Amino acid sequence: MKIVDKPWYEIIFDHWAQICLLLGIASFIIQKYVDFVIKKREVEYTFKIKKEEIQFSGLQENKILEIKSFFKSYQLLAIALQQYLHQTYFGEHSQEIFKKIDESVTEKFIDFEYNLMTIKLFMDRKDIVTLDEITKTLSTVRTNLTMWHINARNKNPSISPDNLEDILNVIFPKTLPELMTKIEESLRKSNNLID
Repeated sequence: MKIVDKPWYEIIFDHWAQICLLLGIASFIIQKYVDFVIKKREVEYTFKIKKEEIQFSGLQENKILEIKSFFKSYQLLAIALQQYLHQTYFGEHSQEIFKKIDESVTEKFIDFEYNLMTIKLFMDRKDIVTLDEITKTLSTVRTNLTMWHINARNKNPSISPDNLEDILNVIFPKTLPELMTKIEESLRKSNNLID
């Protein structure tokens, strides 16, 4: 058998049907592979997005629960301190009464500080400063009330009744609500509740 040397283009012209068939099969296989890879990536991407949405919604839910817990502990502490103040200012001055009130305030302060540490995880630096101001103000109120009781038995008390009036007329009705309003507005902004 003799091999005839033909130029390449004549070989293509002679076998064009078989070459087209092979190219068609190859392109079909490549197309199916590319479709498979794209669908696989879409499924992975969709799964990843849904997983992140679930994690984000879980984080948001936890954040809201911690915010609720923080506000509840703040309210309980503020009420306990106001009770302490009103008992000091208007009520009977019995060691037994003040011991119970002080124990209640201590318990509420511990709970408040625990919730405060937790909520700080969700806040930015500016809001953490405001939270620290709230804590400092509440601590000052407690300290002034305690010092008033300690010094009330002395003939020359270092805490004057003016300090109690300042707590009663300025800190509770003005200072603390203003600080809490800053925190509330910041939380609304961070949860996209206001513009």
